Amino acid sequence: MSLLNRQHRVHLSIKDRYIRFVESGKKRKLLAYGQKSLPDGVVVEGQIKDRETLELIMEEMVEQWKLKGKKVSFCVPDSTVVVRKIQVTNEIPDHELKGYLYMELGQSIHLPFEDPILEAIPLGEVTGNREVLLFASRETVLNEFIELLKGASLKPDIADLSVLSLYRMYYHLGLAKQDEHVLLVQIGLDTLLLSVFNEHKPVFSRHYPLEFHQEHFELSKSRSGSDFYSWMGAQNELKSQSQDITMEIERFLSYYHFNLTKGNHRISKLVLSGDHPCMETFYSDIHTAIEVFVQPLLEPLFQTKKGRNIPPVYAECIGLALK
Repeated sequence: MSLLNRQHRVHLSIKDRYIRFVESGKKRKLLAYGQKSLPDGVVVEGQIKDRETLELIMEEMVEQWKLKGKKVSFCVPDSTVVVRKIQVTNEIPDHELKGYLYMELGQSIHLPFEDPILEAIPLGEVTGNREVLLFASRETVLNEFIELLKGASLKPDIADLSVLSLYRMYYHLGLAKQDEHVLLVQIGLDTLLLSVFNEHKPVFSRHYPLEFHQEHFELSKSRSGSDFYSWMGAQNELKSQSQDITMEIERFLSYYHFNLTKGNHRISKLVLSGDHPCMETFYSDIHTAIEVFVQPLLEPLFQTKKGRNIPPVYAECIGLALK
């Protein structure tokens, strides 16, 4: 591999329905992008269920876009991540924080899985204690993805969260303000992810499954060889899903104001992104129903070195490239 190619990196997002990537080169210049669809049941709620099929698709992707031997950063599946604010005593110094949190597992900290990898961000003091933002992801799931990437002749070296990657892109665009309470709304084919950021830090995240009916979608291939879904279902089906999503967001806005911040803060902006083929419909309905300002990230905002517009569904991969 030439010295030039050694600076190339691959930035991957693996969902239940898609694998997509952006390749970057020198000075974070974006070079290429592509995506493959995953058949039903290969990855379910972020966990690999059919390893053989996934390996074949991954190898095909690496060969098609000539990614072999490149370093990879990737997003940990959202459904396997817990983001939670907790309070710890002021007496624990930063360098002992992570060890303390591991000790508290099963005592004051309860997680929905047995094998967590923990990360912690100190947020500041509150009523004599320190507030800490806890990130927990499943070690077995993370290791399975690392092995998958190694098996496809890639070199995984950075794992990140899709919400952090998306916020990084939003920040890079100069749209983020420190004092805002911003709600990132990510709508996928079968998931809704709502995440709040304040002072450029995540403070809360919640993951909702959405119903996915294969017959409502058609799978096509672009000229460059990428797979993508189009909506083929009835208009009333789409309207019903859009109403459900809008209602969930309204509930969340109320929960954030009254429960999480005890009436002290409201969400001041919604940032809308996602890879559902009907994002424009969702934007129109959310924008109409909710009084909070909605910032859509639904247009191509970045180009490759050769001037090709990169579709907005690659937002998380671009955010990884900006790390």
